[in-house]
Amino acid sequence: MFAEEWPLMMFTLISQLAIGSFIMLACVRLFLTKQEGATASKFTNPGFKAVGALMVLSLIFSLFHLGTPTGAYRSILNLGSSWLSREILTAGGFLVFWFISYRAYQKDNSGAQILGVVTSLIGLAAIFSMVNIYSHSIRPAWTNVNTYIAFFGATFALGSLGAAALIAYAAKGAELISAVSAQLKKISWVAIAAVVLPLIYLPVFISSLGSGNAAAQASAHLLTGSYVAVLVFRGLISLAGVGLLIYTLKRAGKKAIPLNLVYLALALVFVGEFIGRYVFYGSAVSIMIGLN
Repeated sequence: MFAEEWPLMMFTLISQLAIGSFIMLACVRLFLTKQEGATASKFTNPGFKAVGALMVLSLIFSLFHLGTPTGAYRSILNLGSSWLSREILTAGGFLVFWFISYRAYQKDNSGAQILGVVTSLIGLAAIFSMVNIYSHSIRPAWTNVNTYIAFFGATFALGSLGAAALIAYAAKGAELISAVSAQLKKISWVAIAAVVLPLIYLPVFISSLGSGNAAAQASAHLLTGSYVAVLVFRGLISLAGVGLLIYTLKRAGKKAIPLNLVYLALALVFVGEFIGRYVFYGSAVSIMIGLN
């Protein structure tokens, strides 16, 4: 994998963590407001604040991928034909609407929930634009539904663990009320689906590459050869992270959540997604001119 792709890899992962965490926190805030309005702000506002910092960090990484970062503004000039331009617009739009939503959540404005939904949709549009940059490339391993599954899976896997960690941090060692405990359990189910579904689809993806053109077959060869041990390790470490979150929530019940275990669960899933994204970049072979 080329050195210039490292900042791009970190941009995709951290932005997916930020967007996924916001979506999950917005869902938790919505349900908590209906059941325990007095505690909704306490358990979600610190998390919403952290999302902005994560998104800014991801955008900083994206600048290092550009040949001339000072000319980044020119990348937005082709909205009609460029998915890169759409990615920049939606990622920047998410950051703007995050700030508006965060301020509304702080003040418990009546329109905060609507703003949260709008911001979540803009975030999903940013992920969709991000995916389409790769799915319209000359690398067969990327022009596959697997790219959508991998990127949206990472968004909800990282977002679920990120939201759980931020809610646990906001609790600050206090005992959890039943409504918060219930929402964390729902988050864990989302995490399970987000981690397991990409792993289930992986054999189908590799099989489809094996029946494709020369570049696709080369990618399939890498995935079943050089990267097979890496993929197995990736699956095990991601599942271990989700399993640790479920174990931690079950052990805690309505009591205080052990922060170190929740942070470790998030770290394991992040490492798993990092490995998966490394394989995503490293196994993609370009179509050579003149070859089918």
